[in-house]
Formats: sequence, C-alpha cells, structure tokens
Amino acid sequence: MAGLPLLKGNTISLDDALTDDDNILHRLDYPQKLKAFCSDLLTHQRDIESLVSFHLCVKHCQVADEADWLFGSYNVCIPVYIGRQSEERVLFRVPLPFKIGEETFPGNTNEKLRCEVATYIWIRENCPDVPIPSLYGFAFSNGRARIV
Repeated sequence: MAGLPLLKGNTISLDDALTDDDNILHRLDYPQKLKAFCSDLLTHQRDIESLVSFHLCVKHCQVADEADWLFGSYNVCIPVYIGRQSEERVLFRVPLPFKIGEETFPGNTNEKLRCEVATYIWIRENCPDVPIPSLYGFAFSNGRARIV
C-alpha cells in the first residue's frame, strides 16, 4: 500500500500515522501548500528580480529555474543570478508561511524575520570574526523594507 504523501517526496504509512504521537494531518497538506506557494512566487518573479536589482544596485537579475530552488525545513531560497549570463548569484530567502503557523497566527512570518535580522545585525556588530552570509536587505509583509 502506498504511503501518505509528505514534503520532499517522503511518505508515511497509515499505520505509522495512526500510531505517531504527533498529529500529522496538517503535514498532509504541505505538498499542496508548497506547490501553491511556489506558484505564487513564480507569478512574482519580476518583482523578485526588481527587488534584488534594487538592493544590489545592478541593472539586471534573473531568478533561477524552479528546479534549482533550495528548500529547507522552514524557508525556500531562490537563486537569483546577477547580470546577464552570469554565474554570480545571491539567494532570495522566503519563509514558508504554512510551516511557521502564519495561517493560525498571523504575524508569525514577520516575527521570524525580525528575530533573524536582529540576530544577523547583532552577530555582525558583536562577533565580527564569525562568518555569516551577507544580508543586503529585508522586507515585511506590509511592504516595509530596509537596506542593511
């Protein structure tokens, strides 16, 4: 018998789901929610390219093919190539709202971003020897953005 679909091509058997201590019902919706979220991001491809171009002060950027996007447990990182036909890229990182409870607790995404940005800034100012990725800018769901 085929298992129930989860993220990243994983499955769980009905027996395992029934005996699991966690309620996995919400996890069964993740594949469909991820597909819908990625589709929404793709409709905003030009906006993403414009934002990256603005923050990096360059004329042209290009979002990588969806097949090259990187998925973590709570974020998607979209490679954005700088310039035309360039190998140089940055990552446009977006929280997965369905994984951080945004539907149930609106504002979770902004809170996650506030904490992460504050941590980046604190490490940069207080631990300059600790290597961290460059943070060029960030934005919240209300459209407020900052250049770092």
